[in-house]
Amino acid sequence: MDLMNNITSNHYNLDKCNSCPVRELSFCNALDSHALEEFSALSKTRAFEDGQLIFSEGKNNEYLGSITHGIVKIYKLLDDGRQQIVSLGFPGDMLGNIVDAEYNYFAESVGETKICFYQVARINSFAESNPEIYRSILGKTTEQLGHAREWLLLLGRKTAQEKIASFLLLLAEHHKGSSPDQAFKIPLKRQEIADFLGLTIETVSRHFSNLKSKQLIREYAGHMLTIVDHEALRNIA
Repeated sequence: MDLMNNITSNHYNLDKCNSCPVRELSFCNALDSHALEEFSALSKTRAFEDGQLIFSEGKNNEYLGSITHGIVKIYKLLDDGRQQIVSLGFPGDMLGNIVDAEYNYFAESVGETKICFYQVARINSFAESNPEIYRSILGKTTEQLGHAREWLLLLGRKTAQEKIASFLLLLAEHHKGSSPDQAFKIPLKRQEIADFLGLTIETVSRHFSNLKSKQLIREYAGHMLTIVDHEALRNIA
């Protein structure tokens, strides 16, 4: 996929950047108002519908992205064609990097998603007079790698029920405050959850049913879910 042919230009002004709901979580937050105004003019945005491929493993790494809305599924393709989900990207998270020549994973939108893109070449030029952007990108990269390592370590040690509880708490944390009753949408299908957690779909369904029977969670139509007892779920996780 050629992002250049699919990203629509969007010349942000400083007010729009200041009102960005995830600015404090994004790597561009390190910039002062003057630098941010200059940097925002370099951005291009795209809105993705559910299930759209954002970029493919092996394609030229031309853009660094910052998720502003929605969720991104990051995965590798196995030899037999199956997907192995390795992580999920949430608002404020960064996609890609400024070092590798090629993308080293696939990225796909989950639900409606918006991403700000910056050409890596333009970031490098901008950094000549604003080196703090490099430090911020490095900090964000280190933060996300730390979260990924911690998640992989926890998955390797936890039981199936503990994995599912941890997964639900992860989603709840990223949707915190999105609605008064803390209801949020489960972005992945049961099979995708199973792949992400290293479980079978039958095991995932069984433990979801178990949590519902214990009245720890409540599911609604449209893949919506509410955690009824956060403390009990944390104890399980």
